[in-house]
Amino acid sequence: MKLLTVENRGQLEQALAGGGNRLVLFYSAYCPFCLGFMPAFEKQAAAHPDLCIKACTDGSEELEDLFAVEVVPTILFFEGGKLSKRLDGKLGRGLSAESLAAFTAACVPGQGKK
Repeated sequence: MKLLTVENRGQLEQALAGGGNRLVLFYSAYCPFCLGFMPAFEKQAAAHPDLCIKACTDGSEELEDLFAVEVVPTILFFEGGKLSKRLDGKLGRGLSAESLAAFTAACVPGQGKK
């Protein structure tokens, strides 16, 4: 199953409309920290394809503004279509595979270590 990528608010709202739990990675294709983090997120997505979504912010400040995303990569966790938790990237560092595993395990017990 291919990892779903959204590029605007409408696509994200449609992806979240089905309810359930979702991890949404906000990223930019031009960000070196995002590019370095992407393999960890894609590995997580391969293990849990119904859980993960990528939201490309290139050319769409609307997505960043909607959820006050100031640094990419940032991961938002949605439960039933509603924002529940967030893991904000660190300026000049991004996110790590370890922080992703810990965040996923905290959001969806039993899913962070696969």
